Amino acid sequence: MSLRLNNIYLSIIGKPNSGKSTLFNLLLGKNISPVGDEYGLTKILYEEKFKYKEHNFTIVDTPGLRRRNKVIEENEKSRNAEVLKLMDKVDVIILLIDSKENLTKQDFRLADLSINRNKMLFFIFNKFDTIENKKEFKRNIKKFLTNSYSKYKMINIDFISAKYNRKISNVLNNIIKKDNLLSVQIQKTKLNKFLKDLDKKSSYPKIGKISVKPKYIVQLKNKLPNFKVFINTKNKIPSIFQRYFDNEFRKYFKLDGIPIKYEFIRSKNPYTN
Repeated sequence: MSLRLNNIYLSIIGKPNSGKSTLFNLLLGKNISPVGDEYGLTKILYEEKFKYKEHNFTIVDTPGLRRRNKVIEENEKSRNAEVLKLMDKVDVIILLIDSKENLTKQDFRLADLSINRNKMLFFIFNKFDTIENKKEFKRNIKKFLTNSYSKYKMINIDFISAKYNRKISNVLNNIIKKDNLLSVQIQKTKLNKFLKDLDKKSSYPKIGKISVKPKYIVQLKNKLPNFKVFINTKNKIPSIFQRYFDNEFRKYFKLDGIPIKYEFIRSKNPYTN
C-alpha cells in the first residue's frame, strides 16, 4: 500500500471546557483560539493550517456542544448548527473528552453524528495527566467501549494531555495511518477468500428458517472503501447481520477505525445459489 500525501481536513468537537482550544493552539504552535477556566470561551469557528510530516492539515476549533435540552440562547443554537454543518465537510473528527468527566450520553451522540456522516472518528481523552491510575483507566475505557458501544470498531482511541503536550504526535501519526487506509483496494480473490473463510466458521442469523449469507462481494470506486455485498435473500437484511459482517470484515482486512460503506444487494444474481 503506497503512502498518500493528502490534505487532511480536521475538526475538533466536544463538550465545553474539554480542552479543544488548548489542543488547537498547540497543534498550530501559536495562541489563536481563547483558552481559560471560563465556561464556553470559544464562540466562533477558528480555522487554520499546519504541516506535519509533509502532510497538510486544515484544522477547525469549534464552540462546545452541549445537550440540546440545555441550549436555550439563540446564539448558541446558531453556533451548534454551524458546527453540525461543518461536520459534513471535514475528513476527520476528533471528539475531545475530558478524562475527569469520563464518557457521557452527549459524547455518544456526537460520535453517532460523526459516524453517520462517514467520518473518520477519534475518541481522544484529554487531561490524562490528571488521572492517577492511568493503566487501569485505559483498560476500563477500552473494556467499556468494546462491550457497550456497537460501533467500537469504527472509532480510534487515544489518551493525551494538551496542556503538557503529551502523546499529541501519536494522534497525528494515527490520523495519517488511517487516512492512508482509505485508499485500500482489495483484490477480488482476497474478497472471495474472506467470504469462504467466513462461511466455514459462521453461524449466520436467520430470517424464518433461512440463514442470511453473503454470496459475492465487489469493491466500488469511491473516496471511501465501498463494497456491494450480494445476499441469498430478498428479505430485509437484519441489522445484527450487518454489524456482524462489518466487524468480521474489519478484523480480516485490518481496517478498524475508518469509515466503510456497504450496499447489501438482495436481488437475484448468478452467485446466490
